[in-house]
Amino acid sequence: MKLRFYVILVVLAAIWGSSFMFARISVGEFGAIPLSAARSTIAALTLYAIMIISGKAGQFWRHWKHFCVLGLISTALPFTFITITTQYSTAGFASILNALTPIMSAGVAWVWLRENLTMTMIAGIGLSFVGVIVMITDTQSVSTDLIFLPVLFGLLSALFYGLTGNYSRKFMTGVPSIVLATGCQVFAALFMIPPALFLWPDAAISTAGWINATILGLLCTGLAFILYFHLLENIGVARTVIVTYLIPVFGMLWGFIFLDETITHSMLGGAALILSGIALTTGLVDAMRKRKAGALPADGV
Repeated sequence: MKLRFYVILVVLAAIWGSSFMFARISVGEFGAIPLSAARSTIAALTLYAIMIISGKAGQFWRHWKHFCVLGLISTALPFTFITITTQYSTAGFASILNALTPIMSAGVAWVWLRENLTMTMIAGIGLSFVGVIVMITDTQSVSTDLIFLPVLFGLLSALFYGLTGNYSRKFMTGVPSIVLATGCQVFAALFMIPPALFLWPDAAISTAGWINATILGLLCTGLAFILYFHLLENIGVARTVIVTYLIPVFGMLWGFIFLDETITHSMLGGAALILSGIALTTGLVDAMRKRKAGALPADGV
């Protein structure tokens, strides 16, 4: 893989890792639903403009029924759930829970698409949820007595992201990535704007709050989607999934540097178990074993 793709992977992980920090900073002013609506709307306007410039707008309305579903499950619900999680926990804690997306994706594929799970994948899923249990004991990273509340919403966001991948694979094969990304954000904004207006805070949003929301929309959603689909098209799913392992690292790092959050032993232990489980479930461990075996001389095998 070329060096520039490694650079893009790290940049994308750094951007997505920062989204938990920006959400945590702004959710107090906006509220979870208004902030998610502002983020989706800004991203939708950005991506729609890019789609028109790329000359692919003709396919947009052809798939509007699927975009209705995807707008809800890929953005409106998970964005809201993630924002609620950051409202009651540290940014690093929320980013670790969100890393469970590949685990949820494998579970959804097994239940819905009847895809087989190998023993290695089952072991990975089990290991990841042991990591969640370890994190549940981490009261230092949660700002509510109901510790299951941020954990529940963090798991729900990962579940809907996992459902999104399988839905797209089943119904949206062949749709250009920019059209897919734009459709998700446009219809998510349409879903989110009405309840956001109803729940809009009475107090005026500060300039800093709007700057953070704009960064969430332009950088953490619009640009991030472009980089993500660029990687998918050039290096494939197996390598792009590496970003999943890096996001919690940056989520904890940005929270530590800019929000003075504590990186606890439970967070580190839970993250290690979850990421190890992901490595098993996504086939990374098996791929490394095969690569190592292929590098050995015949008599060494």
